[in-house]
Amino acid sequence: METFAPFSALHAVTIAAIAIAIVALVLAARRGSRIARAIATGVGVLYVVAWIGVHGWRNLPPQFDPYLTLPLQMCHIAALAGGLYLAAGWTWLRPVLYFWGIALTTQACITPTLTEGPGRPEFWFFWLTHGIVVAAAVYAIAVDGFRPTWRDYGAACVAGAIYVALAVAVNVAYDANYGFLGNMRPEVPTIVDFLGPWPERIAAIMALVAAAMAVLMLPWTLARRVAAK
Repeated sequence: METFAPFSALHAVTIAAIAIAIVALVLAARRGSRIARAIATGVGVLYVVAWIGVHGWRNLPPQFDPYLTLPLQMCHIAALAGGLYLAAGWTWLRPVLYFWGIALTTQACITPTLTEGPGRPEFWFFWLTHGIVVAAAVYAIAVDGFRPTWRDYGAACVAGAIYVALAVAVNVAYDANYGFLGNMRPEVPTIVDFLGPWPERIAAIMALVAAAMAVLMLPWTLARRVAAK
């Protein structure tokens, strides 16, 4: 199968497989399984190696194309953070994993811009990249006990603002669309289609992302208030 279509049976099966794998790993790790911990670490190490290899190869001649091959999508950066977190347990990566991963990567999983099917390596790397972000975020919460604070939210917003400045600069220089912040729309329909013309929609995207990440703080804020009472 060489092609992939959003909202197809293949899409549903892929999402289900990722969800089952994450739940199985988390449940095993919460029970104190050393094997589960070793698997999480191994997956992190292998993904970081794969990330460096794939993006390194894509940015060597003749593959290199600043319009397409730079690892500057938010999911690329969040996935590297996910791999490093699973491999090394660096706690300072948790805000990006939770807020970027749950608020943004899940959207990319729901409305993927992927067109290659399982007969192509791009399919597997796409879903591994997005799956590891969600997996690392869930692992941080469910296994390592991460409990987001508004300070973590602020850190994620600052990281996001830095990312936007970098992505917009590269997009303008190369007429690209990293982070969906360029002067074009994805070929596959996404929420970006409803956010107005460029460059005004950059502000709309930033506001929407900040709001989505703020929503992710509500359960923790309510839980802390209930506990305080």
